[in-house]
Amino acid sequence: MRPTRRGIAALALGIGALGFGLRFGITGLNAFVVPVVVGYAVGAVQLYRAPTPTVERSTPQPGFPGARRTITVDVESAVPLDLCERVPDRVRVADATVVSPDGRERRDAATVTDAGATVSLPGDAIVRLHCDLVGRGVHDLGPATVRVRDSLGLLVAETELAGSEPIVVYPDVAALTNSGPLTGLVEKATADDRTAFDEVREYVPGDPLRDVNWKVSAKQAEGDLVVTEWAADQEGGITVAGEAGPEYVDEMAAAVGSIATHLLDADLIIGVRVPGGEVDDERGETARNRILELLARTGAGAVDEDAEVLVRAGADGTTVTVGGRTVPFERLAGAPTEHTDETPDRSVTGRIREVVS
Repeated sequence: MRPTRRGIAALALGIGALGFGLRFGITGLNAFVVPVVVGYAVGAVQLYRAPTPTVERSTPQPGFPGARRTITVDVESAVPLDLCERVPDRVRVADATVVSPDGRERRDAATVTDAGATVSLPGDAIVRLHCDLVGRGVHDLGPATVRVRDSLGLLVAETELAGSEPIVVYPDVAALTNSGPLTGLVEKATADDRTAFDEVREYVPGDPLRDVNWKVSAKQAEGDLVVTEWAADQEGGITVAGEAGPEYVDEMAAAVGSIATHLLDADLIIGVRVPGGEVDDERGETARNRILELLARTGAGAVDEDAEVLVRAGADGTTVTVGGRTVPFERLAGAPTEHTDETPDRSVTGRIREVVS
């Protein structure tokens, strides 16, 4: 517990008045001293008896670098306070909105620095921190430090509250403009094994005539055509592995994420193995979410090289090896493209950004 600037000024005024009165015998100046003493006593009792403020944060959705997330901080306090919310390096607070218990909003209420955001509150309030995601990783928002003041603003007590909330930032994946060595993998994984019968179904426009089962079609009462479905020779099962040095994890994660989403767009079953763990063979949205979160959490290191696709990131750049052929990742990935509402991005990367943003 320590005096505020207001408290220091009041204390200086009281001591000065007391000294001046004693020096010159002006007892009326004691009227300045008593309120200061009473104010300090009341403030000390008020802070001592006030319960410790509580802070409860909302859990933000994962997102890509460049996305904005709003984290709601619910503050309960019996006395006025300053809330100092610690923010990690790769998350930046743009501004804050304070919502009072009666519903009134106060915008641009925070003092923002690189280390966090500070906002003054009268007591109970809801703080909405509007944060920009800057870089890949799992970053902790908090813990918060609160400085509570007495009602006169003479004394302040500072406490660090336990607890934080993770913010998951995915790697900055890019749509592949040139699938290069991946083309053969996709074609092989989606090729039909025309010796492995799967089922027959009704013909729909666009089906190739070679798939029409003429014998079965001839037996249809209405003369409808029937086509044969053939089993896939290798339905997915592609493993994408990645390894990187300590300073190149972001590049590796971005490359693995870009390749994984490209293969998922082809409706393939894939697995991912990186130093931080692995995702078993899956497809669809479940695989996409698990892979991107794994890539957000992974660190540096090496992996077993027994994979159809191997990504390496280091001082010499990021490379992709498929079937013994190694190419720079830059040959596969194009520059990110901005899309307007009139021309929406329907690629996997675009759809992913729509979902998580």
